[in-house]
Amino acid sequence: MSETSENTAALGEELRSIVDHAEALLEALSDEGEPKLSSLRARVSASIETARAHLDEMQSDTERVTEKAAAAFGRWIEANPWTAVAIGAGAGLAIGVLLASRRRSAPRADDASR
Repeated sequence: MSETSENTAALGEELRSIVDHAEALLEALSDEGEPKLSSLRARVSASIETARAHLDEMQSDTERVTEKAAAAFGRWIEANPWTAVAIGAGAGLAIGVLLASRRRSAPRADDASR
């Protein structure tokens, strides 16, 4: 999963949590018998339903875009297998070099005692 889709999923979960909290607050308010609160409850309830619908739509759109991107990437790999292998090897080599240089530059515990 890409970082963008992970961020979108995290945002969707956070928004769902907010909507759930608003719904719990609305349920707590429903115990009150104030006539002024009934109007507020109706508006908040409508807003919660709208938010849920938008979140469901956003999730569907995200899933559809992710599937299309994965399919396009798969087609590209099938059309360019050796290029994909070279890119993967290059990325692995770059990560290895970065990790090796980080390991060499990190102070050792026994060096600190000297």
